[in-house]
Amino acid sequence: MADFIVNKAGAKIYQDINKHDVLKVPVLLDEKAQGIVHNVLSAGFVGGQREPIVTVKESNGKVIAYRLPHELVGWVESSVGMKLQGIDMFPAKVEFGKLNGRVYAEIL
Repeated sequence: MADFIVNKAGAKIYQDINKHDVLKVPVLLDEKAQGIVHNVLSAGFVGGQREPIVTVKESNGKVIAYRLPHELVGWVESSVGMKLQGIDMFPAKVEFGKLNGRVYAEIL
């Protein structure tokens, strides 16, 4: 049995969450600063621990699944809940950042 599957977007989703890189989230100095923007294709959970992940299309065209900081579990839960109700928020540009000690994800 393979240790990963390939999702609809073409990203490898590993059974071992530790094989996924954590999405780097910049620390912002103030509200005027902008976080990093990614083209997010999907968001969801992996494994029994419900680790949050996003599938991102990089600027070079490569599709990669990243682990998210655990502070974004609620954001992923909301995204998944909306999809279950028939509202798919992705693909979308999403800004990620850390401001005043709080990690955020905002659909642009």
